[in-house]
Amino acid sequence: MALFGNKVKEGSVQKEKIASATIITHGTSIKGDLIGEDTVQIDGEVEGNIIVNNIVLIGKQGSVKGTIRATRVISSGKIIGTVKCDELEVLESSTVKERIDARKVVVFGKIEGEVACDGLIIEPKGYVGTKIQARSISVGGTISGEVAADLLSTKETGFVRANMFVNNISNEGGKVEGAIGPYKKILEMEQKSLVPEEVDSPKKEAKRKSA
Repeated sequence: MALFGNKVKEGSVQKEKIASATIITHGTSIKGDLIGEDTVQIDGEVEGNIIVNNIVLIGKQGSVKGTIRATRVISSGKIIGTVKCDELEVLESSTVKERIDARKVVVFGKIEGEVACDGLIIEPKGYVGTKIQARSISVGGTISGEVAADLLSTKETGFVRANMFVNNISNEGGKVEGAIGPYKKILEMEQKSLVPEEVDSPKKEAKRKSA
């Protein structure tokens, strides 16, 4: 399983051994919501919402169009929609579009959408565009658009091309372009615990849908 703080090898999602999981295999397409307690592995296509009190793994051939709510999301594939989780890893072959609300986000691939999180790490090949609201941002890759953060740190390989609203900025040899102003909020961040409030009760959610 991919872990924060460790370099992730591409393809590790497909090789993951899961004791109890719902697996959507390559070549399978599903329209509808997936709600439950088990880990979900997507190697096919899902058009609908995924709500689990567990992990969502998306393989290179996998795609999700809808909202994902989970404890952790690890993606090598494509996501179009809103992602709400504690931890999100966007691997090199992955693209995420629209909106992310998370505690920790690590980007090896590409995010084209709004990001609201506590901590954001963009690795050397990673890219994040549009709007970012975070407490701390570490840029080893590329950022473009608008950025609001308490701390923005640019590494030697980092490139920031954005309007920046920050309390503290650190540059360790990277390239920074754009206007810098005092901190202000540009996106609403999720204030409550993402997992208990949003994911903890999939059975209740299912009952509401059937009511």
